[in-house]
Amino acid sequence: MHEAVRSLLADGRTDLTVREIAELSGVHEVTIYRRWGSVETLVLDVATARLNEQAPFPDTGDLRDDLLTWAGAVASQLRRPDGFAFFRALTAAFSPALGDHADDDRLRSEDYVSSRVLELQRALDREAERGGSPPTAEMVLDLVLAPLYLRALWDYAPADDVEVLVDRALAAGRSSPGAGTPGPSGGRPRG
Repeated sequence: MHEAVRSLLADGRTDLTVREIAELSGVHEVTIYRRWGSVETLVLDVATARLNEQAPFPDTGDLRDDLLTWAGAVASQLRRPDGFAFFRALTAAFSPALGDHADDDRLRSEDYVSSRVLELQRALDREAERGGSPPTAEMVLDLVLAPLYLRALWDYAPADDVEVLVDRALAAGRSSPGAGTPGPSGGRPRG
């Protein structure tokens, strides 16, 4: 199933159907509905598996290098048709206004986001333990990821200035009292 979805997304398709995925996979449509419930959930599953394999949060001992590598991987993924399709599915699952998705889609999306924020928080905690003043997870999300996603969505600015975004987040951490305090290593960002 995953290979069929990857193949269709790689062709730039964003309007996948259960029927064509089933035909390409050689399974019955009921199998897909039983396991995933919707195309969006299947796309999320495929994308989550790929991102966890291809873009784990690095741990080189240098937070700036780690953030540059991670944000660069995110920007690269968003420029690919299949990566952008994942972003659309994730956004739709989180926004009822963008689609009529089951609670399972939303829960799967929240699990994905929580796991990625947890990886980020662990990296920030390691930097604080080394005596650095890292930004908070919220700062990284607001100052690095949000601009990358908006640029991918509206194509209004290049996504290749990752260095500027990361440096801005690191500067915010250095100038914010208490930002370098290790946070709870779990769950969604505090806000």
